[in-house]
Amino acid sequence: MQFKRAERHEAITYTSRKQAAFNRKLAREQQAMPLFADQIAQEQHSWDEEKRLRDQRNRRSVQRMRDLYAKQWRKVRKDYYALPPTLQAQCKAQWHAFWGPKTPGNLAYFVDQLNGALAARIAAGEAKTQRIRQKILAQAQVQTSFE
Repeated sequence: MQFKRAERHEAITYTSRKQAAFNRKLAREQQAMPLFADQIAQEQHSWDEEKRLRDQRNRRSVQRMRDLYAKQWRKVRKDYYALPPTLQAQCKAQWHAFWGPKTPGNLAYFVDQLNGALAARIAAGEAKTQRIRQKILAQAQVQTSFE
């Protein structure tokens, strides 16, 4: 199965400009309320603590995205292997001929075309649109004037 590898993100680089911007932010927060500047300064954290928090948030964010990507691949592979062998071969041929990015969403499109899920979703969407349209028309007929 061909796929596009998830990119590895590098660690955050910290520069003197980022540190200066952080220090300006601290000063701006204190200057916003001069009467409470001492209390605000006590609640603010250091540059080292800020770097630690940013690294922690970055690691969590990257891991969340990797988990989501893996979950999408697991689901589409499960749907692919649920196809009969003839449809699997057809899907595989379409997938290998496809020039776009080899992402789980694109593979899911091919699988859904073959297993009928795409047609079912389209039919459900059209039915929902029709129900909304009928509801609006019924309300429009009840409201005949602006009184």
